[in-house]
Amino acid sequence: MQVPENLSKFVGSWKGNYRLYLSWLEESIFNSETNALVDFTAKGRFLKIEYDWSHQEKPHEGLILLGQDKTSDKIIAFWIDSFHLSDKYMVSEGDQDENGNPSLKGFYAVPGNPDWGWRTMFDFHAEDSFKIIMYNVSPEGDEELAVEAVYTKMD
Repeated sequence: MQVPENLSKFVGSWKGNYRLYLSWLEESIFNSETNALVDFTAKGRFLKIEYDWSHQEKPHEGLILLGQDKTSDKIIAFWIDSFHLSDKYMVSEGDQDENGNPSLKGFYAVPGNPDWGWRTMFDFHAEDSFKIIMYNVSPEGDEELAVEAVYTKMD
C-alpha cells in the first residue's frame, strides 16, 4: 500500500461542519462541529483521518485509513465510526477521479435484508479545505446523501 501522492498535502489539523442526513425523520438534517487530524501511519503506507462530531449532544468519533494498492492502483479504505458502524468496520474500494479525488464503495449487513452499500467520496481539490461526502445505497442502487463533512485547515 501507499498513499496517493496528491493526498500527502492534507496532513495536519482541520476543523469544520459535519452534516448528518437522516431522511426517515421529520427533522432530517443535523449539524455539528467537527475536528479532524490527518497524518500518515504504518510507515507512511496509509493516510489516517481521525475525526469527531456529535449528534443530539452525544459525541462520536471515526477513523478512515486510505491507501492505494501498488499493483492495481485501487484505493482501499478501512472505516470505523461510533455512530454509523457502532462495533463494526467497513472496507471500501474504488478509484480516483480525473482530479485525484477518491470515490469508494463498501457494503454493510442489514439483518433479514440484502446488504446495503455505502459510497464515500473525498473532495481534495482545494489547498486549505477538503470534503468527505457519504451516501447510503439501497440494494436496488438508490442513493441518499448521508453525511457531508467540510473541513478547513487550522492555523
